[in-house]
Amino acid sequence: MSKAITRRALLQQAAATTGVVVLMACQPAQPAGKPTEQAPKPTEVKQAEPAPAGKLVIDFWDPSTPESAWAKSKKAILDDFNAQSEKIQVNMVFKPTTGQTQMSEALLTAIAGGTPPDSAYFDRFIVPTWAAENSLTDLTELANAAGIKAEDYFPFAWKEASGWKGRLWALPHDTDDRAVYINVEKAQKAGLDINNPPKYVDEFDQWAEAMFEYEGPRLITAGFIPWAQQGWIYSYGFTWNGKFFDEEKQQVTANDPRIVAACEWMASYSKKYDIATIDSFSQAFGQEAQEPFVMGQLAMTYDGDWRIASVQERYAPDMEYIVIPMPYPKDGGRVATWAGGWSLVIPRGAKNVDAGWEFISFFTNVENMVKFCVETSHIPTRVESAKDPRFRENKWHAVFMDLLPIADARPPLPIGQFLWTALAEARDLIVHLTKTPQEALDDVTKRANEEMKKYQS
Repeated sequence: MSKAITRRALLQQAAATTGVVVLMACQPAQPAGKPTEQAPKPTEVKQAEPAPAGKLVIDFWDPSTPESAWAKSKKAILDDFNAQSEKIQVNMVFKPTTGQTQMSEALLTAIAGGTPPDSAYFDRFIVPTWAAENSLTDLTELANAAGIKAEDYFPFAWKEASGWKGRLWALPHDTDDRAVYINVEKAQKAGLDINNPPKYVDEFDQWAEAMFEYEGPRLITAGFIPWAQQGWIYSYGFTWNGKFFDEEKQQVTANDPRIVAACEWMASYSKKYDIATIDSFSQAFGQEAQEPFVMGQLAMTYDGDWRIASVQERYAPDMEYIVIPMPYPKDGGRVATWAGGWSLVIPRGAKNVDAGWEFISFFTNVENMVKFCVETSHIPTRVESAKDPRFRENKWHAVFMDLLPIADARPPLPIGQFLWTALAEARDLIVHLTKTPQEALDDVTKRANEEMKKYQS
């Protein structure tokens, strides 16, 4: 793994030079396998109209590829704002995120140099880190004055946006969550009752076993692979009712016995179905049209709501499938999911905070959130927006909508990226039987709490 330049070091470097700063990252902030809004091209595109005389011009930095549905939907909302506002003109500026991360070196450099935009589209997962580094504007009083409150949003989204010092640093926008997809044809071929899907994990394991298919020694269909797609330690740690962070002690608790138990369950698949066989089988997994659930290589998969668009509407319109919440242990588990997504922020040092606030509060209002999420197959974070019946037109998408009120967020910590990377590395060690779950998670917990000391006074 290459050595990463930290945000703190990057800010110091950017403040000292006008040269190009390169940011390297070891692990994406966003789970692998999920479509991102970043573009591979390093170019910048400014989508601006001449401002009428007397209007204050501000910039909105956005990482979406200008030709994408995401960018076009955002641009339409921006155009509506410009048409309605008598005093403010917002220009949309394409600023790609860095490498395979959701980090923006351009934004960091602009903040350090005192020339940030007045608004930006921003990964909600890294809000606490940037807030802790004093890179975002505190929006608490502006939100209070506007009557925007926690109850307007699903709890996980507000928690991410206000995770540092209990202050509000972002306005949540779109989101996602996760559940289990089951291929109906594979289940019926195995003699399973698709009208009575598993509720508990022991039943789920029986379903998975029944759907493993071989041609001689060659694996051709995996009933389930716990670490495939969205199978992260967070996914099952929450389902086993584990706690990743102790709020009272302000300590990372990745080695919670419930999380250890979840990882022992993951490792049981490595032992039962042979990790070498699964690794060889997984090498054939592709993306988009070649994605393993679409191709029938996975009979069941733990994945996000965004998969519906690719499975049903694009690449496998004739595939019959069902969606269920991830089954949980009878002893102490629970129905669970976790969510991520994006937000709008005002960077620290913005020259026109009031104008930036007027724009981002308009952009994230109930109606505009519905508009964007319907047009781009996302899920809204506002409770009122989520009531729009269009989000339930697909009966399987309704399963994801039903899970939103109980969705968890990854702990909103200034070391959130560090913890994500450490847990991803631990997962690989665990499923390859290199370390026991206890050993791997003890190590993560120790290292994470050392990192936390940097932010604790």
